[in-house]
Amino acid sequence: MTRLTRIAGLSATLVAAGLLAACGGPGTPLGPPSAKDVLAKPTHSSLKDAHFLVTGKFTSQGASVDITGDGALVYKAPGAGRFKFQTLVAGQQVSFEDISINGTDYTFSVPGNGKWTSRATTSGLGPNSFTGASDFTYVGEESLPKGKSWHARAKDKDGNLFDGWIRESDGYPLKYTITQQGNALTLSFDKYNTGESIAAPPASQVVQG
Repeated sequence: MTRLTRIAGLSATLVAAGLLAACGGPGTPLGPPSAKDVLAKPTHSSLKDAHFLVTGKFTSQGASVDITGDGALVYKAPGAGRFKFQTLVAGQQVSFEDISINGTDYTFSVPGNGKWTSRATTSGLGPNSFTGASDFTYVGEESLPKGKSWHARAKDKDGNLFDGWIRESDGYPLKYTITQQGNALTLSFDKYNTGESIAAPPASQVVQG
């Protein structure tokens, strides 16, 4: 996937986000790998799919809202991603869902029109989301609950800062964070290789964006 953030225009212009994973092979090099290699490890590992939990805080019209949700990445060709979050805006339950597969984005929001909206994309949510990243920085080694990790930082193609923690033992992603104009999003990976599959919504439920 190439896009790391999304903007869901609901009743009060709620900022949404998209994200995730990227790159290089597992293994134990003699010294620390480069930041670019660290962020590339997941796509060169044995990873088939990965599930993550989402937490974050976004600002809409001067008011901060907390979001929670989950998502998944499928690393098998052609690669795909899904992401969903929910929050309360002015006491109203709001949710946003995104599916990216085969060069098409499908989005669904509540409140909304009850349909998925499809758009062609070259920057959808998926394993290659860090394509076009720049300003790589290797931060160091850190111990997370699920294992020892390399921590690297970069900017996505839109200039948004993101951090990735990649497990040293197998090249799997453990956590990503992204910041954009004061908004913050954290993806915490909790399951791997569970047979996750991602499919496009039924055609009868889709309208063109």
